[in-house]
Amino acid sequence: MEKYKYLKTELKNGVFFIELNRKKSMNALNTSTLDELKRVFIAASENSKIKIIFLHTNDNNFSAGADIKEKQKKKNNLERWQKNYGKECIEAILTTPQITVCITNGYTLGGAAVIATACDFRIGNKNTIIGYPEIALGMNLNWLGLPLLQNLVGSAKTKEMVISGSNYSTQELNRFNFFDDLFDEDEKFKTINKWIKKFKSKSPLASQMIKKSMNVLAFHNAIGIMHMDYDQFLLTQNYSDS
Repeated sequence: MEKYKYLKTELKNGVFFIELNRKKSMNALNTSTLDELKRVFIAASENSKIKIIFLHTNDNNFSAGADIKEKQKKKNNLERWQKNYGKECIEAILTTPQITVCITNGYTLGGAAVIATACDFRIGNKNTIIGYPEIALGMNLNWLGLPLLQNLVGSAKTKEMVISGSNYSTQELNRFNFFDDLFDEDEKFKTINKWIKKFKSKSPLASQMIKKSMNVLAFHNAIGIMHMDYDQFLLTQNYSDS
C-alpha cells in the first residue's frame, strides 16, 4: 500500500485505519494532507478486502482545519477554481463504498468538521470541540460543508453554527444528532470494536448498495446546488484574476 507523509494507515482483518499524523501543526489540513486523504480513500474504495474504514488521530486534537499558515502558490481565480483540494477530498470520502467512521477528539474545526460530516458515522471523544470559524476569517464555508451539516443537525442549527462561528461541545451537539456515539478516552478502542462488530460481518454488497442509495437520497440535490460553493468562497477573497 502507498506510503504517505501526513497519514499512517493500517489494514487489519478487513478494518482499515487512517490516522492523521501532522501533530506539530495540530493536524492542520494543508494541500498535501488533503491530497493524501483523497488518494487514500480512492485507493481504499478499490480494495475489496476493506470492509470498514476508521479515520482518526492519536494527537490531542483531531484537526485545526484548513492550514491558513500554508504558503500559497500565486494563482489567479481561474486556477484556484479549477483545483479545489478540499472538495476533491470530501467527494472521495462520500463516494467511498465502504462504511466510513470518523473518530473526533479535541479541536475539530472548519474543514476538519466538514470531513467528519462526510463520513457515514461520527464517534466523538467527550472532549471534542466542533466549530466553523470560516466567517470570522473572512471566508465562506465550502467543500459541501453546508448540506453535510444540515443533513445532521437541521437548517436552523446549521445557520447558527456556521454564521456565529462559535465552538460547540460534544454534549451539546449530541442533542442535535451530530454524533452517533460518544466515549471517554480510556474507552476509545472498546467503542471502535463495538462499531466493528456492528458492521464488519454484514454483506459488503448489500451494505454498500444501501449506502450508495442513501447518499443519493441525502445529497443528490445538494451536490447539484452546491457546485457553486467554491465560486462563492472565491468571491469572498481578495484575489486578482490577473
